[in-house]
Amino acid sequence: MSSHKTTATLSLTVGAALLAGAAYMYVDTRELISSAVKVPGTVVDFERRSSKGGSTDYPVIEFVTASGEIHRFTTSGAGDFAKGESVQVLYYDSDPANARVNVFIELWLGSLALGAFGLLCVGVGIGTLLYERSRRHSGIASK
Repeated sequence: MSSHKTTATLSLTVGAALLAGAAYMYVDTRELISSAVKVPGTVVDFERRSSKGGSTDYPVIEFVTASGEIHRFTTSGAGDFAKGESVQVLYYDSDPANARVNVFIELWLGSLALGAFGLLCVGVGIGTLLYERSRRHSGIASK
């Protein structure tokens, strides 16, 4: 197998896996939006997380479930929130510990990013196969 075919196969495989992950995340988010309990929450604090490039503050949200229990969670994205700000929280009644803020980036960024990278990988794989095919048909030997 030529290195171009290996590259194409790898790229198509990775792309398909990323697209499958994006589809799973999309379906999961749609399910959350359609069947979750929606309650108001409040930004009560910020959790600082460090990385190589510095640190980022992630909002800590507090909300009260329909049964009266108080829960706190830290968002998965930094977001542009102020302490004391009200937000809408989505959670499954059976699993309030896995709540999410009802904002576009919090809900959809993961599936959009995976989908975009998946499409890019599939495109590279298809492009590589087409390039290899055109080289073969034009008589240029493959390395």
